[in-house]
Amino acid sequence: MTQMLEFGDLNQTLANVIISPEWEGLQSAFNDAKHIFVVGHGGNLAVADHAAVDISRLTRSTKTTYSPGSAVVATSLINDTSFDDWLCGWFKNYATNLSASECLIIGISSSGRSTDIFRLFEYARGLSVITSLITAKASNICSDHEIITACDSYHASEVIALALSYQLIHGYGYQCPSIK
Repeated sequence: MTQMLEFGDLNQTLANVIISPEWEGLQSAFNDAKHIFVVGHGGNLAVADHAAVDISRLTRSTKTTYSPGSAVVATSLINDTSFDDWLCGWFKNYATNLSASECLIIGISSSGRSTDIFRLFEYARGLSVITSLITAKASNICSDHEIITACDSYHASEVIALALSYQLIHGYGYQCPSIK
């Protein structure tokens, strides 16, 4: 018999997160933002890219979203700068003419130790851009809102991060579609 992969209680994890004051702060920042940047790397970059597409699509384009989900973009910027600074270069390319008060950066880092996200958040803080981190473990990344999911595995952390992007859409007042 095949042993089932453990994800923990996903519904309880979501419930614990969305009743937290940190989540309330992120939801408020999300609701107010016009431009949302969603970042991560590895599996979390795929989650960030997926979340960015669905945020624009499901909010009927009331929010402009960005994610560096292309390997071409990531590797070009890593080559031009470094792994630690590529997200800063990417953000500068998109945010140059935007008002900082209309922007929100959401970082996804399962371990909470992603140097590239840390550097992006430091840069954004200097511009007064609001930053939020979704992470499984308490981090060393300084952000305005740190959402700790307490997941025990990377796969569960990634699934919860995507689910939380849908919760943000729902909390903004838009419906996530049902399968027909």
